[in-house]
Amino acid sequence: MRNRTRQTGFTLIELLVVIAIIAILIALLLPAVQQAREAARRSTCKNNLKQIGVALHNYHDTHRTFPQGNYGMTNNQWPLRDGTNWRTMILPYIDQATVYNQLTFDDVNATFNGLTYTGNEVLIGLKVPVFLCPSSVLDPFDNSGVSNNTAGGLNHHYVGIQGAARPIPGSNPDKGTRDCNHGWSCDNGTFFSNECVTLAKIVDGSSNTIIVAEQSGEVNGQNLTANYYGGWHGARNDSRVSGSSCSDLWSAGTTCVRFAPNSNIIQTGATDRKYRNNTVINSQHTGGIHILLGDGSIHFLSENVDFTTLKQLCVRYDGVPVGEF
Repeated sequence: MRNRTRQTGFTLIELLVVIAIIAILIALLLPAVQQAREAARRSTCKNNLKQIGVALHNYHDTHRTFPQGNYGMTNNQWPLRDGTNWRTMILPYIDQATVYNQLTFDDVNATFNGLTYTGNEVLIGLKVPVFLCPSSVLDPFDNSGVSNNTAGGLNHHYVGIQGAARPIPGSNPDKGTRDCNHGWSCDNGTFFSNECVTLAKIVDGSSNTIIVAEQSGEVNGQNLTANYYGGWHGARNDSRVSGSSCSDLWSAGTTCVRFAPNSNIIQTGATDRKYRNNTVINSQHTGGIHILLGDGSIHFLSENVDFTTLKQLCVRYDGVPVGEF
Protein backbone atom coordinates (compact mmCIF):
# COMPACT_ATOMS: atom_id res chain seq x y z
CA MET A 1 0.00 0.00 0.00
CA ARG A 2 1.16 3.46 -0.81
CA ASN A 3 1.52 5.89 2.06
CA ARG A 4 -0.49 9.07 1.46
CA THR A 5 0.63 12.30 3.12
CA ARG A 6 -2.26 14.40 4.35
CA GLN A 7 -1.77 18.16 3.80
CA THR A 8 -3.12 20.40 6.56
CA GLY A 9 -4.27 24.05 6.25
CA PHE A 10 -7.08 26.52 6.83
CA THR A 11 -10.38 25.97 5.20
CA LEU A 12 -12.09 28.84 3.42
CA ILE A 13 -14.57 29.22 6.26
CA GLU A 14 -11.77 29.40 8.83
CA LEU A 15 -10.00 32.09 6.81
CA LEU A 16 -13.17 34.14 6.58
CA VAL A 17 -13.69 33.86 10.32
CA VAL A 18 -10.14 35.05 11.00
CA ILE A 19 -10.53 37.97 8.59
CA ALA A 20 -13.82 38.91 10.22
CA ILE A 21 -12.24 38.87 13.68
CA ILE A 22 -9.35 41.06 12.50
CA ALA A 23 -11.80 43.50 10.91
CA ILE A 24 -13.78 43.72 14.16
CA LEU A 25 -10.62 44.33 16.16
CA ILE A 26 -9.52 47.09 13.76
CA ALA A 27 -12.96 48.69 13.96
CA LEU A 28 -12.73 48.65 17.75
CA LEU A 29 -9.15 49.89 17.84
CA LEU A 30 -9.34 52.66 15.21
CA PRO A 31 -11.49 55.10 17.24
CA ALA A 32 -9.17 54.65 20.20
CA VAL A 33 -6.16 55.42 18.00
CA GLN A 34 -7.90 58.46 16.56
CA GLN A 35 -8.83 59.66 20.03
CA ALA A 36 -5.24 59.26 21.17
CA ARG A 37 -3.99 61.24 18.18
CA GLU A 38 -6.53 64.01 18.75
CA ALA A 39 -5.60 64.12 22.42
CA ALA A 40 -1.97 64.63 21.39
CA ARG A 41 -2.97 67.33 18.90
CA ARG A 42 -5.10 69.08 21.52
CA SER A 43 -2.18 68.99 23.92
CA THR A 44 0.06 70.61 21.30
CA CYS A 45 -2.57 73.25 20.58
CA LYS A 46 -2.85 74.03 24.28
CA ASN A 47 0.93 74.25 24.55
CA ASN A 48 1.02 76.67 21.59
CA LEU A 49 -1.28 79.05 23.45
CA LYS A 50 0.85 78.63 26.56
CA GLN A 51 3.92 79.75 24.61
CA ILE A 52 1.98 82.67 23.15
CA GLY A 53 0.93 83.67 26.66
CA VAL A 54 4.50 83.58 27.92
CA ALA A 55 5.63 85.61 24.90
CA LEU A 56 2.96 88.25 25.48
CA HIS A 57 3.93 88.60 29.13
CA ASN A 58 7.61 88.85 28.22
CA TYR A 59 6.67 91.57 25.73
CA HIS A 60 4.72 93.32 28.48
CA ASP A 61 7.69 93.07 30.86
CA THR A 62 9.91 94.67 28.23
CA HIS A 63 7.59 97.39 26.93
CA ARG A 64 5.31 97.88 29.97
CA THR A 65 2.31 97.16 27.74
CA PHE A 66 0.85 94.50 25.48
CA PRO A 67 1.32 95.12 21.73
CA GLN A 68 -1.40 96.81 19.71
CA GLY A 69 -3.93 94.35 18.37
CA ASN A 70 -3.07 95.71 14.94
CA TYR A 71 -2.22 99.09 13.52
CA GLY A 72 -2.46 101.05 10.29
CA MET A 73 -1.14 104.28 8.88
CA THR A 74 -3.05 107.09 7.14
CA ASN A 75 -5.80 106.33 4.66
CA ASN A 76 -4.02 107.85 1.67
CA GLN A 77 -1.15 105.38 1.93
CA TRP A 78 -3.33 102.27 1.76
CA PRO A 79 -2.57 99.46 1.10
CA LEU A 80 1.18 99.88 1.47
CA ARG A 81 1.14 101.19 5.02
CA ASP A 82 -1.40 98.96 6.72
CA GLY A 83 1.11 97.99 9.37
CA THR A 84 1.00 94.64 11.13
CA ASN A 85 -0.52 92.99 14.20
CA TRP A 86 0.40 91.57 17.61
CA ARG A 87 1.55 88.22 16.19
CA THR A 88 4.48 89.89 14.44
CA MET A 89 5.45 91.85 17.53
CA ILE A 90 5.95 88.75 19.71
CA LEU A 91 8.21 86.94 17.21
CA PRO A 92 11.38 87.70 19.25
CA TYR A 93 9.77 86.01 22.26
CA ILE A 94 8.94 82.73 20.47
CA ASP A 95 12.45 82.00 19.18
CA GLN A 96 11.89 83.92 15.93
CA ALA A 97 14.19 86.87 16.58
CA THR A 98 16.14 86.13 13.39
CA VAL A 99 12.97 86.61 11.36
CA TYR A 100 11.91 89.70 13.32
CA ASN A 101 15.29 91.36 12.78
CA GLN A 102 14.81 91.07 8.99
CA LEU A 103 11.49 92.93 9.02
CA THR A 104 11.04 96.51 7.80
CA PHE A 105 8.62 98.64 9.81
CA ASP A 106 9.58 102.23 8.91
CA ASP A 107 9.95 102.29 5.12
CA VAL A 108 7.03 103.92 3.28
CA ASN A 109 7.29 101.25 0.58
CA ALA A 110 7.42 98.28 2.95
CA THR A 111 4.28 96.24 3.47
CA PHE A 112 2.85 93.42 5.54
CA ASN A 113 -0.01 92.67 3.18
CA GLY A 114 -0.17 89.37 1.35
CA LEU A 115 0.02 90.79 -2.16
CA THR A 116 3.79 91.24 -2.15
CA TYR A 117 5.34 91.56 1.36
CA THR A 118 7.65 94.16 -0.17
CA GLY A 119 10.57 94.71 2.19
CA ASN A 120 9.35 91.81 4.33
CA GLU A 121 9.82 88.95 1.91
CA VAL A 122 11.06 86.75 4.75
CA LEU A 123 7.38 86.29 5.69
CA ILE A 124 6.51 84.63 2.37
CA GLY A 125 5.91 80.93 3.03
CA LEU A 126 7.13 81.26 6.62
CA LYS A 127 5.54 78.60 8.81
CA VAL A 128 5.71 79.25 12.56
CA PRO A 129 4.46 76.07 14.31
CA VAL A 130 3.44 77.87 17.51
CA PHE A 131 0.80 79.76 15.51
CA LEU A 132 -0.77 76.61 14.04
CA CYS A 133 -3.11 74.10 15.70
CA PRO A 134 -2.31 70.57 14.43
CA SER A 135 -6.00 69.60 14.60
CA SER A 136 -6.94 72.17 11.98
CA VAL A 137 -7.75 71.15 8.41
CA LEU A 138 -7.18 74.68 7.11
CA ASP A 139 -4.39 75.33 4.62
CA PRO A 140 -1.72 77.38 6.47
CA PHE A 141 -1.21 79.49 3.33
CA ASP A 142 -4.82 79.60 2.20
CA ASN A 143 -5.90 82.19 -0.34
CA SER A 144 -9.49 81.06 -0.79
CA GLY A 145 -12.42 83.40 -1.25
CA VAL A 146 -11.73 87.11 -1.02
CA SER A 147 -8.40 86.81 0.76
CA ASN A 148 -5.67 88.70 -1.17
CA ASN A 149 -2.96 86.41 0.15
CA THR A 150 -1.39 85.68 -3.23
CA ALA A 151 2.18 86.01 -1.94
CA GLY A 152 1.58 83.25 0.62
CA GLY A 153 1.52 84.63 4.15
CA LEU A 154 0.74 82.38 7.08
CA ASN A 155 -2.90 81.98 8.14
CA HIS A 156 -2.67 81.97 11.94
CA HIS A 157 -4.93 79.83 14.15
CA TYR A 158 -5.01 82.11 17.20
CA VAL A 159 -6.80 85.46 17.25
CA GLY A 160 -6.55 88.47 19.58
CA ILE A 161 -9.74 89.47 21.37
CA GLN A 162 -10.87 93.06 20.75
CA GLY A 163 -13.62 92.52 23.31
CA ALA A 164 -17.34 91.82 22.89
CA ALA A 165 -19.91 93.32 20.52
CA ARG A 166 -23.10 95.06 21.55
CA PRO A 167 -24.86 94.57 23.85
CA ILE A 168 -22.08 94.14 26.41
CA PRO A 169 -22.70 93.25 30.07
CA GLY A 170 -23.05 96.12 32.53
CA SER A 171 -24.93 99.38 32.78
CA ASN A 172 -23.83 100.68 29.35
CA PRO A 173 -24.51 98.05 26.64
CA ASP A 174 -22.76 100.17 23.98
CA LYS A 175 -19.54 100.91 25.88
CA GLY A 176 -16.38 100.32 23.91
CA THR A 177 -18.19 99.42 20.68
CA ARG A 178 -18.65 101.21 17.38
CA ASP A 179 -19.85 100.66 13.83
CA CYS A 180 -16.75 101.10 11.71
CA ASN A 181 -18.44 99.69 8.58
CA HIS A 182 -17.38 96.05 8.97
CA GLY A 183 -19.51 94.76 11.83
CA TRP A 184 -19.08 95.97 15.39
CA SER A 185 -15.57 97.10 16.24
CA CYS A 186 -14.69 97.24 19.90
CA ASP A 187 -11.94 98.31 22.27
CA ASN A 188 -13.39 96.89 25.49
CA GLY A 189 -11.04 93.90 25.33
CA THR A 190 -7.28 93.62 25.12
CA PHE A 191 -6.18 93.54 21.46
CA PHE A 192 -7.75 96.10 19.12
CA SER A 193 -6.72 98.60 16.46
CA ASN A 194 -4.18 101.37 16.98
CA GLU A 195 -4.05 101.27 20.78
CA CYS A 196 -2.20 99.36 23.49
CA VAL A 197 -3.51 97.88 26.74
CA THR A 198 -1.55 97.31 29.94
CA LEU A 199 -2.29 94.68 32.57
CA ALA A 200 -3.45 97.51 34.84
CA LYS A 201 -6.24 98.29 32.36
CA ILE A 202 -7.64 94.79 32.65
CA VAL A 203 -9.88 95.94 35.48
CA ASP A 204 -11.76 92.66 35.91
CA GLY A 205 -8.48 90.89 36.57
CA SER A 206 -6.22 89.01 34.21
CA SER A 207 -7.66 85.66 35.34
CA ASN A 208 -11.15 86.78 34.26
CA THR A 209 -10.36 88.08 30.79
CA ILE A 210 -9.77 86.23 27.50
CA ILE A 211 -6.97 87.87 25.53
CA VAL A 212 -6.40 85.29 22.76
CA ALA A 213 -8.69 82.54 21.47
CA GLU A 214 -8.38 79.67 19.06
CA GLN A 215 -9.62 80.32 15.53
CA SER A 216 -8.65 77.23 13.57
CA GLY A 217 -11.93 75.86 12.23
CA GLU A 218 -14.30 76.40 9.35
CA VAL A 219 -17.54 78.37 9.29
CA ASN A 220 -20.08 76.42 7.29
CA GLY A 221 -17.26 74.81 5.30
CA GLN A 222 -15.34 78.04 4.67
CA ASN A 223 -12.13 79.54 6.00
CA LEU A 224 -13.32 82.84 7.50
CA THR A 225 -10.51 83.41 9.98
CA ALA A 226 -9.04 86.87 10.70
CA ASN A 227 -6.25 86.45 8.15
CA TYR A 228 -7.13 88.85 5.33
CA TYR A 229 -4.00 89.76 3.34
CA GLY A 230 -2.45 86.88 5.30
CA GLY A 231 -2.02 86.67 9.04
CA TRP A 232 0.72 89.30 9.36
CA HIS A 233 -1.39 92.18 8.08
CA GLY A 234 -2.44 95.13 10.23
CA ALA A 235 -5.36 97.58 10.09
CA ARG A 236 -6.91 99.44 7.16
CA ASN A 237 -6.13 102.84 8.65
CA ASP A 238 -5.04 104.60 11.83
CA SER A 239 -8.49 105.39 13.26
CA ARG A 240 -9.62 104.26 16.71
CA VAL A 241 -12.88 103.05 18.16
CA SER A 242 -12.48 105.65 20.91
CA GLY A 243 -11.48 108.43 18.51
CA SER A 244 -13.53 111.08 16.75
CA SER A 245 -14.23 108.72 13.86
CA CYS A 246 -13.48 105.21 12.63
CA SER A 247 -14.55 104.79 9.03
CA ASP A 248 -13.80 101.66 6.97
CA LEU A 249 -11.73 100.15 9.78
CA TRP A 250 -10.95 96.52 9.01
CA SER A 251 -7.97 94.45 9.98
CA ALA A 252 -6.31 91.09 10.54
CA GLY A 253 -5.37 89.30 13.72
CA THR A 254 -8.25 90.29 16.01
CA THR A 255 -11.99 89.85 16.45
CA CYS A 256 -14.78 91.54 18.39
CA VAL A 257 -16.74 88.55 19.70
CA ARG A 258 -20.33 88.60 18.49
CA PHE A 259 -21.22 84.92 18.11
CA ALA A 260 -20.86 81.72 20.14
CA PRO A 261 -17.77 79.52 19.68
CA ASN A 262 -17.95 77.18 16.67
CA SER A 263 -20.95 79.03 15.22
CA ASN A 264 -21.71 78.41 11.56
CA ILE A 265 -23.18 81.88 11.12
CA ILE A 266 -22.17 83.69 7.94
CA GLN A 267 -23.60 87.16 8.35
CA THR A 268 -23.01 89.80 5.72
CA GLY A 269 -20.92 92.62 7.10
CA ALA A 270 -19.93 90.67 10.23
CA THR A 271 -18.48 87.23 9.46
CA ASP A 272 -18.68 86.82 5.68
CA ARG A 273 -15.15 88.05 4.95
CA LYS A 274 -11.79 87.53 6.65
CA TYR A 275 -11.42 91.29 7.16
CA ARG A 276 -14.68 91.69 9.09
CA ASN A 277 -14.49 92.58 12.77
CA ASN A 278 -16.70 89.75 14.07
CA THR A 279 -15.06 86.60 12.72
CA VAL A 280 -16.05 83.50 14.69
CA ILE A 281 -13.75 81.92 17.29
CA ASN A 282 -13.69 78.21 16.51
CA SER A 283 -11.72 74.98 16.24
CA GLN A 284 -11.75 71.41 14.91
CA HIS A 285 -11.81 70.08 18.47
CA THR A 286 -14.98 68.40 19.61
CA GLY A 287 -17.09 70.54 21.88
CA GLY A 288 -15.21 73.82 22.13
CA ILE A 289 -12.02 75.86 21.76
CA HIS A 290 -8.87 76.70 23.68
CA ILE A 291 -8.56 80.18 25.18
CA LEU A 292 -5.72 82.16 26.75
CA LEU A 293 -6.54 84.31 29.78
CA GLY A 294 -4.63 87.42 30.75
CA ASP A 295 -2.82 85.64 33.55
CA GLY A 296 -1.30 83.21 31.04
CA SER A 297 -3.53 80.25 31.94
CA ILE A 298 -5.10 78.06 29.25
CA HIS A 299 -8.66 76.72 29.39
CA PHE A 300 -10.92 74.68 27.15
CA LEU A 301 -14.08 76.73 26.60
CA SER A 302 -17.26 74.80 25.80
CA GLU A 303 -19.08 75.80 22.64
CA ASN A 304 -22.22 75.74 24.82
CA VAL A 305 -20.90 78.35 27.24
CA ASP A 306 -23.52 80.84 28.39
CA PHE A 307 -23.25 83.71 25.91
CA THR A 308 -23.42 86.42 28.56
CA THR A 309 -20.60 84.68 30.40
CA LEU A 310 -18.57 84.62 27.19
CA LYS A 311 -19.01 88.36 26.73
CA GLN A 312 -18.06 88.99 30.34
CA LEU A 313 -14.86 87.05 29.73
CA CYS A 314 -14.05 89.09 26.62
CA VAL A 315 -14.66 92.53 28.17
CA ARG A 316 -11.87 93.69 30.45
CA TYR A 317 -13.87 96.16 32.56
CA ASP A 318 -17.51 95.04 32.86
CA GLY A 319 -17.07 94.65 36.61
CA VAL A 320 -18.38 91.09 36.82
CA PRO A 321 -15.67 88.51 37.64
CA VAL A 322 -16.83 85.24 36.10
CA GLY A 323 -15.23 82.59 38.28
CA GLU A 324 -16.07 79.11 36.96
CA PHE A 325 -17.13 78.79 33.32
